[in-house]
Amino acid sequence: MGEMRFFGYNIRILDTPTSTPTPASPEAPRLPLSWSAPSHYNYERSTRWYQVGGAAVAVASLYGILTGAWSVALVSVLVGGVYFLIRHEPMPVHEISIETDGLQFKGSFIPWSEFKDFWMVATPLYTELHITRKERLKGNIRIQTGDIDPTVIRAALSQYLTIREDQKEYPVDALLRICKL
Repeated sequence: MGEMRFFGYNIRILDTPTSTPTPASPEAPRLPLSWSAPSHYNYERSTRWYQVGGAAVAVASLYGILTGAWSVALVSVLVGGVYFLIRHEPMPVHEISIETDGLQFKGSFIPWSEFKDFWMVATPLYTELHITRKERLKGNIRIQTGDIDPTVIRAALSQYLTIREDQKEYPVDALLRICKL
């Protein structure tokens, strides 16, 4: 399904009959808008990256052993091993659909009334969409834009939600991106 694309729209969307209102402006996209993308970027890590990571785990473990803090040594080895196992697998691809009455994400429908606002983070490698929910405990939606033009997504979402123009990438996310974590 992901291989068949027509102007960035999913072929399933084009074949599905919908009754959507005519957009107010000519640059506003037709709804619904759908795409598939991972929620995080899958970095290609070099052998040197793994060597530096392994050395950091070894230093933390050695420190724990030399100071008698066995729990530090054990936790550092476990964290290093679990991180390697988790990040060695490719990121799962999620499907998201912007519809007239809400958002379809990971197979569940969420009405617009449950969302607060959205913003987009553009990095050199990808553009990431963040949608904030009103209830913090439910978790925000975070997904890459994939091969859809970010301006099309921005125009579609701005019909229903306000955009945070001044929002920048969180410092922790920037550090994780720079370190390829």
